[in-house]
Amino acid sequence: MVIASLLALTGVAAADDGADQLVRARISGGPDAPAPGMGASIQGGWGGAHAQAIGAITAEALVAGRITVRAGVQYDAGKSRPSASASYVITDPYASAVGVLVGVAYKPEGLTEPEGEMEGTVALSRLVGSSLASASITYGQDPDFNEHDGELALSMIDPIAKHAAIGGVTRARSGLGSTTDLGARWDGLAGAVGRVQIDDYVITAVAGTEVIGVTTGGTKFGVLGTIALGAWF
Repeated sequence: MVIASLLALTGVAAADDGADQLVRARISGGPDAPAPGMGASIQGGWGGAHAQAIGAITAEALVAGRITVRAGVQYDAGKSRPSASASYVITDPYASAVGVLVGVAYKPEGLTEPEGEMEGTVALSRLVGSSLASASITYGQDPDFNEHDGELALSMIDPIAKHAAIGGVTRARSGLGSTTDLGARWDGLAGAVGRVQIDDYVITAVAGTEVIGVTTGGTKFGVLGTIALGAWF
């Protein structure tokens, strides 16, 4: 009761913990989103266009109902990149017509290479019936102003049962003319999402396709498949 009252005073809607995790938890490759609590997740999979295994380990916490702090390591295109981010919920989609989130992130080049990029993100979300639709736009810039990139992500998740949800996710990224060590000038993905909750654990699977515009010219397509296990308290 005390927690619910505090959330009401801050304009953040209280929700059932299980439903909160099923709907609110960020989908890999999808828009930025607040953490549904304090917890961690691990993900693995395959990106066919890059012909590479992909993976991530993330720890995150929701502070005072509005601030999310997040840290992790992502393995993509043969390279491990740590990251640290913070975001703030301006309005919550469960308490307002449109949810608005702003965030910043720092991503070093590698585990031992401090020079990287700063990113800024704006995310919008809205309830559509029982579904939560989200979109975000991100811009990244290195400290020397030599390289920059942009990202647009969309997702929708719909709880179809107390412990199950389905949806979709899509993302497009572009180097905006910058040099890149990922072997691509741009890339994109689209996939179907399935999510189930078992006790304190949430399992999220994404299956679809990815495409890249390679730096040497041409386009590559491939199958995308990931599975993630997360828990929040």
